[in-house]
Amino acid sequence: MEKLRIILKWRWIRALRIWNRLPIRAQGGITVFIPIIAVLISFGFAIYGNQSRAAIQEDIQRKFKAVRQYNDLLTFVIDAKRSERGFVITQRSEYLEPYKKAVDQIPETIAQLNELIEAEPGEKPRAERIEGLAKIQEMINRELDYSKESQKIIRADAENEWLNLQLQNEKSLIDEIRAAIGAMLDKEETLLSERIEEINSIRKRDYIVIFVVLLVGVIVRVVSFYLFDRGIVRRVDRLSEYVVSVIDGKPANFTVSKKTDVVGTLEQKIVELADQIETEKALRK
Repeated sequence: MEKLRIILKWRWIRALRIWNRLPIRAQGGITVFIPIIAVLISFGFAIYGNQSRAAIQEDIQRKFKAVRQYNDLLTFVIDAKRSERGFVITQRSEYLEPYKKAVDQIPETIAQLNELIEAEPGEKPRAERIEGLAKIQEMINRELDYSKESQKIIRADAENEWLNLQLQNEKSLIDEIRAAIGAMLDKEETLLSERIEEINSIRKRDYIVIFVVLLVGVIVRVVSFYLFDRGIVRRVDRLSEYVVSVIDGKPANFTVSKKTDVVGTLEQKIVELADQIETEKALRK
């Protein structure tokens, strides 16, 4: 620990020496420029964070819509099946009205899901969802074909054994459709949770960046004041004391800095003037 303290102290002294060798204009530029850099970095992170949040929020909205559409699709399939059962039991055509409405809405729902999936970022996730939805669509089409066959059997007053076999096939297929849609819903809900976690992480990161930039700004201001006091104010105070001593006729020892800035030039001119005054006084005597 002691060794680390010595190293840090040595490096601080070295940094001060480098700072003191810089011209006043360079020192002023640095003290102004560092806070500006901190603000620009904060601005850059803010823009990036806003863009990331906007993209994730858009994706979250897609996920919510996809979950709703999958639930609607499953509802339509179940409604169609229930309607068909009512028709099987009663053999009354009015029981097929909900079936017809559900069948009409299924293609539109699948098309909307395809549109949402096409807007997904990332080729691999998009391909997996398209493949999964295609399988669900294929099973639904088979189920609708079974339903049409069942309705034909009932209208033709065919043997009950064939109808029972047909209805059993439909039941098995409905279970497969339920499982497939449930799997897609699980994926969407998992991704939705991940997206919500991402947007929360971005918010936390933005808060941290704001805090760090604020802290850097305060530290830079304190350090700038300290360096300004050591590098500029002390030089001006020392030069002012020397000018007062020259005016009072009591010139003190004054070491001209080796800097070539404005204050350094002024120091040289004042020392030359003081030497000239001393020389004239000596000649008068």
